[in-house]
Amino acid sequence: MQIKDLFSGRVFTISNFLSVSRIIVAPFTGYMFHMEKTGGGEIYRYYALALICVLIASDFLDGFLARALNQVSRLGQFIDPMADKITAVIMGVLVCYYKEFPVWVLVAVLARDAYSVIGGILLFTKKDIQARPNIYGKLMVVCIGFSGLIYVMETQVRILGISLQHISIFLIVFFLVLSTLEYWRTYSKVYFEKKR
Repeated sequence: MQIKDLFSGRVFTISNFLSVSRIIVAPFTGYMFHMEKTGGGEIYRYYALALICVLIASDFLDGFLARALNQVSRLGQFIDPMADKITAVIMGVLVCYYKEFPVWVLVAVLARDAYSVIGGILLFTKKDIQARPNIYGKLMVVCIGFSGLIYVMETQVRILGISLQHISIFLIVFFLVLSTLEYWRTYSKVYFEKKR
């Protein structure tokens, strides 16, 4: 399977547009963070939150609409997770820089994503197998979104003396470890079974 084969089916669909729009919208969140930090006022924090809600909604809607409108395509199945990862990188860097999100968590998530992307591309190009996100990875993304919102809001809420920020980081790391192990199990099983 070659990359050009991704474009053999439908390309210009609503769901593909939504996937690409996430990459375009994400940097504008950085502008809102910058304006808030440089004295533009708290209103820019709410503008940033609105954009984050748009990103989350588009992530949900692209897959839903692809199935509902019968627009599922190989390109869409490839570009949706790629758009998720690119958007996550942009938002991760912005939240680290402007909102003091832990850099080590971002580095760990990026390392895991690099591993999953490289493995997925190898399976796709060499074995004609399209890797699918696992449930733990999806839960990790939900936790990253939840954590990002907490850091953006700068909330001081504590549960049993533990800040929501720390709880969200624990959940991210927990699902990051599980998703990495699941990717390893899946990739190695497919790779070694095919070689026998």
